[in-house]
Amino acid sequence: MKNNDFDSSHAYLPGLETKNGKELIITYNNIARTHFHQGDYTKALEWYHTALSISEKLLGKEDPDTATTYNNIAGVYYSQGDYPKALKWYYKALSISEKLLGKEDIDTAATYNNIASVYYSQGEYNKALEGYYKALEIREKKLGKEHPDTASAYNNIANVYYIQCDYHMALEWYQKALEIHRKVLGAEHPDTATTYNNIANVYYIQRDYHMALEWYQKALEIHRKVLGAEHPDTTTTYNNIANVYDSQRDYNKAMEWYQKALEINKKILGNYHPSTATIYNNIAGVFDSQGNYDKALEWYQRALEIREKILGKEHPSTATTYNNIALIYYRKCDYLMALKWYDKALVIREKMLGKEHPSTATTYNNIALVYFQRSDYQKALEWYLKSYKILSCKLGEMHPNTSFVKTNMEAAYKNIGLNESFEQWLKRNLSINNRIR
Repeated sequence: MKNNDFDSSHAYLPGLETKNGKELIITYNNIARTHFHQGDYTKALEWYHTALSISEKLLGKEDPDTATTYNNIAGVYYSQGDYPKALKWYYKALSISEKLLGKEDIDTAATYNNIASVYYSQGEYNKALEGYYKALEIREKKLGKEHPDTASAYNNIANVYYIQCDYHMALEWYQKALEIHRKVLGAEHPDTATTYNNIANVYYIQRDYHMALEWYQKALEIHRKVLGAEHPDTTTTYNNIANVYDSQRDYNKAMEWYQKALEINKKILGNYHPSTATIYNNIAGVFDSQGNYDKALEWYQRALEIREKILGKEHPSTATTYNNIALIYYRKCDYLMALKWYDKALVIREKMLGKEHPSTATTYNNIALVYFQRSDYQKALEWYLKSYKILSCKLGEMHPNTSFVKTNMEAAYKNIGLNESFEQWLKRNLSINNRIR
């Protein structure tokens, strides 16, 4: 194994006793976990694979501890945005758990949950719900309806409803989670604060900024008191509060809260951490909203430098930054540069997320917008249609994003000046698509 920090004197030897071998597996897993939390996923994978090679030789490929390492490796790939590899390793872990522990074991439920999270990130929301409900059923049965892990399942289910814009259902499930957290963990537990944050997110997306701030402040109060003012979870809430002020166009307050988050992030996580890149990205967004496009580009480039270095050039978050840079060029009416950056984002999203992911559809829409501005309405229409087909299938025809694309598509269609009505044309093209499927 190539690793400059690896001490060959600690390498596994065939005659090593099982007890010492297990201790070595734990040590390597812990080292890997440290690198993981530092955002150094390459090193984390190296150490997890070292632990795995010992575990498979010493304990066998169907041991629960080996399955744990499979899970850990999957978690790294998940954080890198390599969802196919994450699924591959989670399913390896699941196969062992179901065989040795049974389909109703708590560890099996955890793997169902992890697999569901991958599907969620891939935009496969029905598959995600199926996995989360499986995990919930086991947890309610084995742990009871008032266990923190059950509350976690409630939160995950709520997340799916949130992304599907079913805010009533999202709030209902978040409230169920909150009830458990308050009762079992207490009103000042970090998990309670997390649920406050989630509830605030629902109000935020519905543009009820007063209620959003109220719930974010509740979360912040707990984070400051229990975790301290310089904890990553505290900075997350600072960031969320800044988002609200940004949306209210109170850019001075937004920048004030983003700078608070950035200062702490740099101090505790470092200049080259994915979370730091996220704050750079958000600060760039403020400059974008103010029409200061050169400053926005400067901050997006800072975010991009970190994401390319730490996450890699094919990570979905890197694609998001490409997308944001493209948007700035679009606003500056530099359509060739906009297309160049949208294409970079599209290559990643099609490869890593798939051609039918909502984020991929967003890029199709963005590319269409560029062609529309260049008065190439035929090309714009083609890209809008690609986007609409995905969004109507994945999110539903009534979803705001789907409706937005449909409005854009109708404008392009009318500019072409065809005799057929737009609704008839759309219906015909959708029916063709369904027959091909």
